Amino acid sequence: MIAGHVYSQAPRCTECGGRALLVEEAAKALVKESTGRLTAERCPRADGWHVHHPASEHP
Repeated sequence: MIAGHVYSQAPRCTECGGRALLVEEAAKALVKESTGRLTAERCPRADGWHVHHPASEHP
């Protein structure tokens, strides 16, 4: 699976609950645009990155 550059077109990681699998630059750009509301982390199972919204995922 090759990581994507655009969130809506990125492949989904079946090992991580269907999260978008992004290239590092795309994931970090989303974090920057969100002014810190999103976080990015390397996928533990595939070659790519995921973004998370901690406030809604870990109440």
